[in-house]
Amino acid sequence: MESSTQSTPNSIPIPIIINNDNVRIMLDACYKGDIKTIQLLTNQNKLYCYQQDNETGLSPLMVASQVGNIKLVKFLLEDGNAPWNALCRLKNKCAGDYATDSEHWDVVNLLVDWGTRSELILGTLHKQLLNKQHAQGQEGGGDGGINVVEPDRQKEQQKEKQIPIEEQSSTKSNYLQHKLTYNKDNTLLIDEDNDAVMMEWERPIMKCHAQILLENCIPTKNDPYKSRGRVLNIGFGLGIIDTIIQEEYKPDVHYIIEAHNDVYKKMLDDGWDKKPGVVICFGRWQDILPKLRSEQYQQNIGLEFDGIFFDTYAEHSYDMEDFHKQITMSTSNGGEKSSLLSKPHGVYSFFNGLAPDNLFFHGVVCNVVKLQLSTLGLDTDFLTCHMTAPTTTKNSHNNSSTWDGIRRKYWHGRDVYYLPKSTWNSEYIGRKTKLSNRMDSEGDNDNGDDNDDNDMMTDDNDNNNGKRQRR
Repeated sequence: MESSTQSTPNSIPIPIIINNDNVRIMLDACYKGDIKTIQLLTNQNKLYCYQQDNETGLSPLMVASQVGNIKLVKFLLEDGNAPWNALCRLKNKCAGDYATDSEHWDVVNLLVDWGTRSELILGTLHKQLLNKQHAQGQEGGGDGGINVVEPDRQKEQQKEKQIPIEEQSSTKSNYLQHKLTYNKDNTLLIDEDNDAVMMEWERPIMKCHAQILLENCIPTKNDPYKSRGRVLNIGFGLGIIDTIIQEEYKPDVHYIIEAHNDVYKKMLDDGWDKKPGVVICFGRWQDILPKLRSEQYQQNIGLEFDGIFFDTYAEHSYDMEDFHKQITMSTSNGGEKSSLLSKPHGVYSFFNGLAPDNLFFHGVVCNVVKLQLSTLGLDTDFLTCHMTAPTTTKNSHNNSSTWDGIRRKYWHGRDVYYLPKSTWNSEYIGRKTKLSNRMDSEGDNDNGDDNDDNDMMTDDNDNNNGKRQRR
């Protein structure tokens, strides 16, 4: 028997007894498609729609997905409130994994769409809550906005001590205060927790990222004087992608934003500030990017990049959302509209370590990011890159494995990497250009009234309450 609780009108918890025999009857009905029994148990208690069997760890949604009963999957999601992302407690698989293993692609697509909508809705609600807390803190004066959120973070840290390392959040709000350490071969960078900031095994991946960013900026026989491009990289780490960019593509302009003092010092020691075309911006991108768009940095000349790469550490996904807004928002410059990502041929990419421990969750989060980027005018493809995944197997040469000494893995054995490539949607650019021209014309005729153009753009001062995370 398992028990749950239910509150009375006076908020007194009343235990609800869940009979595991009924759970098994529910699972058997899902295998057979016995709708009558499923509805009977659902009417008795909706908990039976998502309760897992004590022995197998399976839930009704996992079984329905495994057998490919799409109507039952819809019923359990819509009427039974079954969580799409619940994991089998024995095999660490979700319903989407079972549907994928059984090649029921209609069910897979349904679960991906459901998971995407759920994540977008929950993300929006959470950000609204953070904004509300921030506003309440500001009304209180001083640093009240921070004080409202901080107690929750303290509770999270206490909880993290009680859960397995691999299930703890990778967000680290104090990362910039960590002491970072490079190994003697410069193939590993770790923080104070012995978590890897960057590792040498990423080099083939970074080579692919560099290629898609600048492959259109290579001079040819027919065009020997072609610009070698302008590139912006967020997060230096071991400098893998920046080294590849310098050695193989030699861009005209190469901006690097790095926030950690230990990494910045290493860059200076290695002479990166003296390399051709390199401009090092020391600080958080949240502070640097607005300056790159300002007249102080641009000197009235729009600073645009043909390729932009994002690979930060220990930041929250909300930070990446804010970054996407920063590089796509338009800046008025000498009467023209420009964004940091050049139009129409600019390419954006990022290290795709989203939800690395579960392939189905990885697919859902990639879909979420794809939709978010589409609202900013970017079309995103995820290119398949085959790779040799780092494993925990000991190497016979030096009797060590890739993850030796690393507290937590940020890649889990997959030999396929889905490389994101985002480019401007031509129809979106056309609509924005027409809208901008129309609003500029109206602004010239409004006799000094406030121009509403800025209302169409994202505010530079977007709330950054999201916690820091990476990979």
